[in-house]
Amino acid sequence: MEDVRLLQKETDETAMKKAIFIISLCVLALMVVTVGVTAFRGLDFGNAITLTLNGAQNMSIEVGETYQEAGASAVLSDTEVPVTVSGSVDSAHIGDYLIKYTAQANGYLRTEYRYVRVVDSEAPVITLTTDPNAYTLIGETYVEEGFKATDNYDGDLTQEVVRKEKDGIMTYTVTDSYGNVTSVTRKINYVDPNAPILTLEGGQLSFIMVGDNYEEPGCTATDFRDGDLSANVIVSGDVDGNIPGIYTLQYSITNSIGVAATKERTIYVIPKQEEASSPDAPSTENPENPDDPNMPPIINLPTPGTTIEPNGKTIYLTFDDGPGPHTDRLLDILKKYGVKASFFIKGANAHPQCLTRAAEEGHTVAIHTYSHNYSEIYASDESFLADLEATQNVILQHTGQKAMLTRFPGGSSNTVSSAYNKGIMTRLTKKLEELGYQYFDWNVDSNDAGGAKDADEVFKNVTEGVAKRTNSVVLQHDTREFSVDAVERIIAWGLCNGYTFAALDFNSPTCHHGIWN
Repeated sequence: MEDVRLLQKETDETAMKKAIFIISLCVLALMVVTVGVTAFRGLDFGNAITLTLNGAQNMSIEVGETYQEAGASAVLSDTEVPVTVSGSVDSAHIGDYLIKYTAQANGYLRTEYRYVRVVDSEAPVITLTTDPNAYTLIGETYVEEGFKATDNYDGDLTQEVVRKEKDGIMTYTVTDSYGNVTSVTRKINYVDPNAPILTLEGGQLSFIMVGDNYEEPGCTATDFRDGDLSANVIVSGDVDGNIPGIYTLQYSITNSIGVAATKERTIYVIPKQEEASSPDAPSTENPENPDDPNMPPIINLPTPGTTIEPNGKTIYLTFDDGPGPHTDRLLDILKKYGVKASFFIKGANAHPQCLTRAAEEGHTVAIHTYSHNYSEIYASDESFLADLEATQNVILQHTGQKAMLTRFPGGSSNTVSSAYNKGIMTRLTKKLEELGYQYFDWNVDSNDAGGAKDADEVFKNVTEGVAKRTNSVVLQHDTREFSVDAVERIIAWGLCNGYTFAALDFNSPTCHHGIWN
């Protein structure tokens, strides 16, 4: 019986232990489930919080550029949630950076990330040092004049520059640490050590008037081996100052090893001014259509030794907007060649002594404008006539003569006047004739107030335009230095091609544009 009670006791204890164990497992399971749910909720897999990055999620900035944090915003059930930003961007160093954005509220947690890459996309800069007097003898190695390479990130990369020469071109190339490449080139000045160098004193063009003696300006010669050879220069050819034409002199030198060099100089012997064959003959050309295919072709310069004969054609050089700082020099050139021109003056300009000189030397001093202010001049008929009278008074004061030749500001064909007064040009052209004035436009434009920028362009525009016409009224401006620079060449070209130069007067062929207002 005692054994039975002991066995029952052991059975009860075992059952109790099993019950306690089962209860413990249930409690533990409940705790695990509770913790799991809480953790699951903390990661916010249900997206209860909305977290939005301002700006791009993935972005690149240039090294050295300041990184501007754009921030982010978060919302939980329409309520704004604060966002914590962690991480930084070192824009001074190339690399990849991660910015973390965290929003947490009411047991919910949400995170987002922004990826920022700091890059270097700017290529290095190579600066070449250039010596204008540097040269390399053919067959010898080029002596470097100098260069420097810099980079916005790597700094001085001069030592990393790779040089390569091919066909007389030196190429400089450098690559920075981020793979950006820059290349520049230099043309090497190779000089033949065998050929002497000839230099013409006074230039390759020379002008003298018929009857004057040609004075040789001289020529120098230098050689790498022999030094100064100027005394050995041989000049061949002749210039007859009594016969108008174009002459060529040749200069030659030979060094000690038999290598020769030559140069040529062209001398214009300018004929005396001839009178136009029929100055009062009406013009047969059409100034409205200067490109008429029926007009004669452009006349080129005669070849050396050509005998010059008058061609019966006349050039009327006219200059607007002066007098100016270059007018005196222009008058010197005209006087040198005995050429007369016409000056359509701007009365408000300084240098009035030029008006006196121009009139005394036989040039035509005519009316252009006093102010050249379109809005004032073309405001009314009365305004134009007042401007005309003011200019007339200036001319009368400094020349003692009344001017009866005029040129409208902008030409009679101008349309700018229509902005101020409709039909004014139609009325004014008639009014001037009633008052006894004669107005002149032009049929050859030097374009010195437009596209032409140097004396070469002015010379080309004038000579090409003149060659198409029997009577050429040329528009230039003596306020433009480069236009005055071209005048001597224009005169030489004209006289050597048989043209006559004349100043405009009442008997000159009229040159009127079409009226557009």
